Order: sequence, then structure tokens, then C-alpha cells
Amino acid sequence: MEKIISFNFYYDIYFWMFYTLIIILFRLLSFNHIIKHVFLFICSTLMLLAMPNFNIFSFSFLCIITFLVFFAGYSLANENMLASKSKRLFVSTGTIILLILVLAFFKYSFLQNISFSIFNNQHLRPATILFIIGISYSTFKMIHFIIESYKKKISQINLLNFVNYIFFFPAFISGPINRYNHFCNQLKLNNDNLKSDLKKGVERIIHGLFKKFVLCTIVFPYTIVNLKEPIASLNGLQLLIGCYAYALYFYFDFSGYSDIAIGSAKIMGIELPENFNNPFFKKNIQQLWAGWHISFTSWLTDYIYWPLSKKLRTLLFFKNRPVFLSNFSIIVTFIVCGIWHGDTIYFVLWGLYHGLGLAALNTYKKYKRKVRNKTLRSYYRSKYSEVIGIVATFNFFAVGILFFAF
Repeated sequence: MEKIISFNFYYDIYFWMFYTLIIILFRLLSFNHIIKHVFLFICSTLMLLAMPNFNIFSFSFLCIITFLVFFAGYSLANENMLASKSKRLFVSTGTIILLILVLAFFKYSFLQNISFSIFNNQHLRPATILFIIGISYSTFKMIHFIIESYKKKISQINLLNFVNYIFFFPAFISGPINRYNHFCNQLKLNNDNLKSDLKKGVERIIHGLFKKFVLCTIVFPYTIVNLKEPIASLNGLQLLIGCYAYALYFYFDFSGYSDIAIGSAKIMGIELPENFNNPFFKKNIQQLWAGWHISFTSWLTDYIYWPLSKKLRTLLFFKNRPVFLSNFSIIVTFIVCGIWHGDTIYFVLWGLYHGLGLAALNTYKKYKRKVRNKTLRSYYRSKYSEVIGIVATFNFFAVGILFFAF
């Protein structure tokens, strides 16, 4: 069925026209929280359905998953529904496994090919790729909701809050990945700071648009994926410039999108978490990742790195080797990060590359603390060390971009 109206988020004048109307009505409805919440969900639904590659099937499927996850989380948070630990563990684990399977199916084409082959579907050939926009970030938010519900750390749990948390249109496509309790607290606010929110929001939107439409346009022709020659035929300097440009393009494009999403939400009176903090001006790879895609990195830290580290710490081998434990958990976490980015071996290698880099830094910092030489310690505190660290860190990240070029 053909859509009545269709537009791309942030690129189309129709988006900004409808967005402006939503802001006005959303602000006017702030006197009643229930009406405001219902209105926000309706607006998010209509805005998402207007996207070219998002249809009623995508929306219906996500609604079904959303309701299942909400019921599971509500049951976990309600002491009268799931009293025994075994039932709680079964519900939480089963729901998370379901979410991972859903994410894997819609994200990785080879799993779809296997499924189509097994069921011998005549309508869905291996060449057909099913994809739902926003499935990754929606899944991450749902997993967060289930884990925190299991820990009984979820407050203000109700269906309207949850569907708005999942479908909130400014952050739906590519984040930032906000947390449920924080989002609910934002919805409770009376939104009486329109002048301040408008100033800050418009400023962020302008910054984001400048990055995406000006800076991205300037650097993209020089990226390694846009060069006419095959990668194998490029010399060292061409490779380096191509990687530099590609790294900058990634930053301008993604941080630009984040700026627009954060600014758009801010005008509505809702704060989204920051997603970038000058990552290319950090003096080591650990600090770079603390400032790159912050909401995703913190999600990986909270739900993969720390649980894995705590579980492995119960084993004597890892307990007696804390640095090795930390390094092993870092490498596993970044391999998962690489797998999330794509379904080829190159993304796994990219994750391993960064995991090994962070592990090497972790080991280096352990021995660095033991250094007593005054000259070396003076160097570590100097501006020279900081500048060299910034240059080395950016080069490490940029060279890793090569894995995305294959």
C-alpha cells in the first residue's frame, strides 16, 4: 500500500514542518500528563510510518515485541507476580534470548538465508533481505529494561511510559540510547523552560546539520571507500589520507545525527544523553572510546563487560590475574561490538583490533604506575606526552577504519 506522505528524518522539509507542529501541540498539552503521553505516542507512530523504509509490518512487529517485553518487565518488577528466583531468572533470561534472536535475524542476512532455506519459502528467496529500521537501538533499550526490572531498579513502570521510551521518534533510528528511568523523569517535567530549551535545541540542530551537510560533504570524496583505485593498489600515503578522511566522515556523520536528535528532543523539553565528547582529542584509546558513541559504549560496559568480569572473577584462575581478567573481558566486549556493526569477518577483526589495543593499553598502564624514573614520570605529565598520545590514538583509530572498507 502506497504511503500518503513519506520523508527522511532530518533531511526533508516535510519532517521539519510536522516536527514544528508536534512541538507546539506537545508543549500546549503539558497541563495533562496522560494526554501528553498519548499524543507523543501517536506522533511517534505517524512520524515513523512516514519513513520510506518503515511500514506497518515493521511497526506491528515492534509493537508485539514491545508489549511482550513490557509484560515480562512488569512481572519482574512486581513482587506479587514472580516471587521465586528461578521463575524470575527464567523469564528474564528467556526474554533476553528472544530479543537477541530477533536482533540477529533482522540484522544478519546470512541467518535469513539459512531460515529461508530450512523452510523452503517460495516467496522469500535468499536474495530477499528483511530489515527493520531502529531494531538495534530498540532491542538495546528493551534488554536494559529487562535487566533493570530483574534487579528491581525500574521505577514509574507503566505501558504509556514504556511505548514512548521505545518509539520516541527523535532517538529511534540511531540513538542516543537513553535509560528508562531517566526518560520517564524527563516526561514528568512540566516543560516550562521553552525559551531556554528552544535556544539550546536549535543551536544543537544547527551544529548537527552543519556537520552532516557541510563537513561530511567536504571529507567524503577523500575517504578510502570513495577512491577510484582498489585498496590493494593504493600507496601508504593514499591509504593513510583515505583512512583519516573516513574516520572524520564517521565522526561528522554520526555526531551530527546525534546533535540533531538531542537538539530535537531538547526543544520538546526532553534531554537525551550526550553521545560524543571530542573523541579525537583524547590521549589514549580508552579515553577515545569513553567519548565516542557514549550511550552505546556505556551500554556495552554495563551489560557485557561488568557482568562478564564479575562472573569470571569467581574462577580462581581469573581471580588471581585481575589484569588478564580485565583484558579478556575487554576483548570479548569489543568483539561483540564488532559483531553488532556488521555480519562479515572484517567487523569481528575490527572489534578484536580495538579490544587488543585497549588490552595493551591496560597492561601498559599497570607497568607505567611502577615506573620510578624521574625523567620518565616528568615526561608522562608533560604536554609532549599528551600531544603524542592524541596523535597516536587518532592514527590507531583511523587505521582500524580499514576493516570497514572491505
